[in-house]
Amino acid sequence: MILWTDAMEPERFGVDSVKAVSSQFVGFLLDSYDLTMILSIAPILAKVLLPPESPLLATFNIILSYSLTIIFRPLGSAIFGNLGDKIGRRADLIITVLGLGLVSALTAALPTYSEVGILSFVLFVLLRVLVGIFAGGEYSAGHPFAMEWTPFKWRGLISGFVQGGFSFGAALAAVVEGAFVGIYGLKGVEDFAWRYVFLTALAPAVIALAVRLSMKETPVFQDVKNRNMVRKSPLTDLFRKPYRRDFFQVMVYMTGMFFYAYSLFAFVPAILEHAPSVFSLQEAESIYSYGTYAAFAGAVTFGALSQYLGRRRLTLIWVFITLILSVPVYYLLFTSAKSGNVVGASLASVLIGIITQAPWGVIPIYLSERFKASMRASGVGFGYSSGIFVGGWFSIYVELMHEYLFKGIDTPENVWFSTAALLILGAIFVGIGQYLGPETLGTRLTEEPQKV
Repeated sequence: MILWTDAMEPERFGVDSVKAVSSQFVGFLLDSYDLTMILSIAPILAKVLLPPESPLLATFNIILSYSLTIIFRPLGSAIFGNLGDKIGRRADLIITVLGLGLVSALTAALPTYSEVGILSFVLFVLLRVLVGIFAGGEYSAGHPFAMEWTPFKWRGLISGFVQGGFSFGAALAAVVEGAFVGIYGLKGVEDFAWRYVFLTALAPAVIALAVRLSMKETPVFQDVKNRNMVRKSPLTDLFRKPYRRDFFQVMVYMTGMFFYAYSLFAFVPAILEHAPSVFSLQEAESIYSYGTYAAFAGAVTFGALSQYLGRRRLTLIWVFITLILSVPVYYLLFTSAKSGNVVGASLASVLIGIITQAPWGVIPIYLSERFKASMRASGVGFGYSSGIFVGGWFSIYVELMHEYLFKGIDTPENVWFSTAALLILGAIFVGIGQYLGPETLGTRLTEEPQKV
């Protein structure tokens, strides 16, 4: 029999749980809103920040700069994850949302290439580095905070909802960009209105900050403090026995998950916006947004189902589905964009959104269940970010496949088959990672309860 102390996991979904979940949903929305904006608005930023050249190459340069910036997420996870395990999750979250909102908004103040030359692109990359650091800290404390305030029976559903904040942010970014193009026209957005687009990031930052200032620390972390179990070096403990095997298993899994993610966020817009696609930028953004709406629904549904089928079993089933459908759905997207078939392209976008983002619905709870409470912020944050070490260079992999492996299948300016191949690679990594790990459904989040 296990006796649980008073300062344990909540038994009901109360006001504090609502605050914790809504805070992380909005914070993760902000993360996605900013980062996805870079990808969806890449053709415009390429014209504003880079010299005239091949449109596809210029867009790849923007996407590559995005890859370079997310490489700094592990640094943010290391800094703020370690801090979250030592001083608490709440203080971490206040710092990260402030930094993320302000730095994202500073993008609006960048000079253009016509004003300062290549310095504009250098400054853009530097801001992306700062965004990456704060974003890496955002989910380090945020995911454990939300999960530690969630009663057991709601974990799967809330995990999907919290992770769905990323897809919702992506959808919101596409809608906002489409609205600005509709109001100012493509020329107006290229000339000046792109700055207004980035300023809109201040709105979710203010909302998240207001909620976080009113929150309390989680009972699980309070229990760690009360029993004097705060670790001296929670981050480095991840690489010591017996935890390092767990960490590297998570790293393999998360590598594949990043391939999944950017098969939607990075390359669906690129496929829709480049020849032989006949869609206008506004049409492409609308079609892409359908995929992000579906991604949100998929993540919530997947998370909820995992509470019954198990995190590991459901993910392994999804791997087989992905391997079967990857090439057909991207071919549908490509041919529909080529022929101007809005219905076909929308259907493909929705299917890709579900396939690539649904399995993310278990990430907040799976990673929280995978690491002990005294090292959870470090484990969740750095474990999440560890997928970036290999997965973060997705733009290079797709470009290499496009140029050397699948040149005869892709078109000169479209990377549909190379993107499908990236998703297949993701499924392989995810399958190996989950196969090597345990089922976590049923794991208690409080550390080392008293046994009698």
